[in-house]
Amino acid sequence: FIFYFLNFTKSQPASANIHLTIVNPCSSAERDGTIRPMIALYSSFIRRKEMDTVLGCLVTDSVGPGEYTRRFTKAAREALKFEAAAAMRSPYLALVAALRRLGLKAGSSVAISPLAPLYHKLALEDSGFQIQYYDHDPDTCEADLIEIGSKGCSAIILYEPFGLLPDKGLILSLGLLLIEDISQALGASRDGAAAGTFGNLALYGLEQGALVTAGGGALLLAASRREASIVRELSETMPREFALTDYNAALGLAQLKDLPESIERRGGLEASFRTELAKTRHRALVQKGEGQDGLFVFPVLLESGMRDVVIHAKKNGIEAAPAFEQSIVSMEDFPSICPGAHALALRCIIFPLHEKIGVQDARLIEKVLATLP
Repeated sequence: FIFYFLNFTKSQPASANIHLTIVNPCSSAERDGTIRPMIALYSSFIRRKEMDTVLGCLVTDSVGPGEYTRRFTKAAREALKFEAAAAMRSPYLALVAALRRLGLKAGSSVAISPLAPLYHKLALEDSGFQIQYYDHDPDTCEADLIEIGSKGCSAIILYEPFGLLPDKGLILSLGLLLIEDISQALGASRDGAAAGTFGNLALYGLEQGALVTAGGGALLLAASRREASIVRELSETMPREFALTDYNAALGLAQLKDLPESIERRGGLEASFRTELAKTRHRALVQKGEGQDGLFVFPVLLESGMRDVVIHAKKNGIEAAPAFEQSIVSMEDFPSICPGAHALALRCIIFPLHEKIGVQDARLIEKVLATLP
């Protein structure tokens, strides 16, 4: 397959775009009398000229962490405007490393979001910490952190779904160690405060659907000089088995080059989708104050049953899904606490918002949003 792919890409013009999408041949819908692939919820996108970076790595002998990993780490730190960065093989490993490097004692209580991915919970349990949960506003999705100070927590893992940020002043007033998960918040800001600057360390997952994906892995980031030394030491001393591989880093490098264009394209799509959704009884989730959300997906807060909306989208060839079906709150044994998070898990659905969406597909998504049951 690799040799075929190399020959194919060499035959394409430099201006061509290559979509790295695996399409299920059974996932198709009849639209305008033709059979077309389902509009995927997530889809990676690389231009032909940037593909040379990935192909260059494929034909080298470098498989594990090496030159591409070093180049990607440096490029990410500069492009994302952080003081230091460490590229790791998974978000779980990055979170465990952050907890240890901040000097938290075993048995300490750490507050996490029930809307966060399951690995947040696993990382704390495996590291010997006690877990406390904070809730989210059911109408805005903003983290509700007012009561955290009275729960005896030593630290917070701040999860920001869709890049919807809390008030930074409130965060600072808590005076707690904070790890900020910006996996859905890259480029987001609120009232002049950028995502990644709210706490001691920031974590960015390079997973599927991310604005910058490496096909897996994570970046551990420091926005201040005080914590930068922690991240630099980690980058220099962690075992090779913990570091991002060259193969993943090569893809990340290609994605970084297209980041400004990706943000602009997604921002335009989001604006048009919001205009059409406003014709219905349902609502878009928007950033409070002045700023921008994370442009990760297009979230909709429903006033009706989710099942009917998913079916409506699928009939029109669009993949839509419950926003938090892979989150802690959706576990069968999650207790009946955090009513705001439970409500969001039942009411929030996500639609595609990525660069592969062309003019025709964008119009179809707009039509579906404007006619949601």
